Amino acid sequence: MKRHLGCFIILSFILYGQCDEGEVELWGNCYSVESTYELNLSDQGIEGSIPENISLLQNLLFLDLSGNNLEGTIPNQLYSLQNLLGLNLNGNELSGVISASIGYLTNVMYLDLSNNNLQGSIPSEIGLLTSLVELFLYGNELSGSIPSGIGNLVYLSSLYVNDNQIDGEIPPELASCSGIEYLQLQDNQMEGVIPETICELGLVWNSIYSFNISGNLLCPPYPSCLENIILNQNITNCDGVVSLWDSLYYAESITELDFSNTGLSGSIPSEIGLFTNLNYLDLSNNNLNGSIPNELGDLSYLEYLNFAFNQLSGSIPNSIGNLISLKELRLFQNELTGSIPNELGNLGELIHINLRNNNLTGSIPSNLANLNLLEILYLHNNQLSGNIPTGIFGLTNLKRIFLNNNQLSGSISSNISDLISINKFRVESNNITGVIPQEICNLNLDWEDSISFNISNNQFCAPYPFCVQDFQGYQDTINCGSMNYFEKPSVNHHERIKAYPNPFNPQTTIYIEMGVAGRVKIDIIDLLGKKVKTLFSGRINSGLHSIQWYGKSENGRNIGPGIYFCIVNTEYSKEVIKLIMLK
Repeated sequence: MKRHLGCFIILSFILYGQCDEGEVELWGNCYSVESTYELNLSDQGIEGSIPENISLLQNLLFLDLSGNNLEGTIPNQLYSLQNLLGLNLNGNELSGVISASIGYLTNVMYLDLSNNNLQGSIPSEIGLLTSLVELFLYGNELSGSIPSGIGNLVYLSSLYVNDNQIDGEIPPELASCSGIEYLQLQDNQMEGVIPETICELGLVWNSIYSFNISGNLLCPPYPSCLENIILNQNITNCDGVVSLWDSLYYAESITELDFSNTGLSGSIPSEIGLFTNLNYLDLSNNNLNGSIPNELGDLSYLEYLNFAFNQLSGSIPNSIGNLISLKELRLFQNELTGSIPNELGNLGELIHINLRNNNLTGSIPSNLANLNLLEILYLHNNQLSGNIPTGIFGLTNLKRIFLNNNQLSGSISSNISDLISINKFRVESNNITGVIPQEICNLNLDWEDSISFNISNNQFCAPYPFCVQDFQGYQDTINCGSMNYFEKPSVNHHERIKAYPNPFNPQTTIYIEMGVAGRVKIDIIDLLGKKVKTLFSGRINSGLHSIQWYGKSENGRNIGPGIYFCIVNTEYSKEVIKLIMLK
């Protein structure tokens, strides 16, 4: 009987919540008002709302109700627990707004309201929680901006407000949270510019676990600490953002664009001119068509331009003359027409020009002679006409000049010997006429290699310089007639070489009379027997030949006055003549 009575008393206590004086009943249990310091009811399947009488536990330090099915709003009475150090309501179904009364929890160090259905803005009173170390608000429906008072939380180590609807800008006051280690702002609707002061935080920028702002609307330019971080922002509505081939770019920050071999088609958009800090642009090996936009000329910092292997048409815009920093121009293998713009001669930094395999017409601009740094000039396989400008032969840095397969005419200037760096010279298949100047033999070319040297299929007239003989290829000489090209000096029976003038300054011509064809090497040496320059090495025919020496060494430098010797070695003999260079 006594046993049944005891069970009845316990059951009645549970059903009717009969607690002793000084206790409070919560979810069917009694808790001492004075001595309850911690209440951990996480993952207990608790339903309903948070009772208001929980505020009676004024000595409560830690409250954990996470992982239940609590609903309704957070009662204001909860915020009266001013001794709370930790509050965890994560993973419930709580709704409504976060009350401004949260500012009374001035001792709280850990606050987790994440994974609920909370709405409204983060109250500015959050800035009163100056003891806060960890703040978790993620996974709600919070809106509005992060209050500037967040900068008051100087002890804050973790701030998680991701997966909400937070908008506005990142407050610059956040930089005051110098101890922050985890900042998670991703998947919101934050906009504006990220303040440079964010770089004052000691975050691991390239770790998404330490720092994550992806999935927002934050606009470039980005702070220096984030320059190399992929931020994954929707920048569609940001100022200075340009759409180019289905991608968005903050044009001002882009210095390189490489779309080579990416299957691009259609025309080059005029928006390309908005990338004003671009120094590298490669659109080669695509299916681009249409004309080159005039706006390209706005890229004054561009150093490398490659549109090769496309189907571009129309003329090269004159605005290309504004690319004052350009070093390499590659427009070959297109369908470009019109003439080469004279403005190209204004680009004094150019090293490489390749316009081959187009349909360009007109003459070669004479002011290309201004390009003193030019090393490569490829204009072959076009329809260019007129003379080769003599100034081009004065470009001492030029290594390769390919003008073959055009309709060029006129003759080759004697100053061709100024091409002291040349290693490939191609002018075949043109209409060039006249006598090839003997000075060509001063060039350091592989005469026997048609890839390095080719003048065939022109209208050059005999006699040919000894270095060219047997390598001139087919020439249409029908208009050459009977011409006497050499005023032969007298060479007696015993003398096979002669120099005139001698003494000389600054140049002299060396005449060689060959009895039979054969290989010849002509060297200049000084009084100590040290080689100064090899004037020629190769095979020549019998007869009288001449070659000029301009008083320069092998590397093109002027030599000093004095006595030198010209040594002519053939297969059968060795001849030496003394040369005197005057001051």
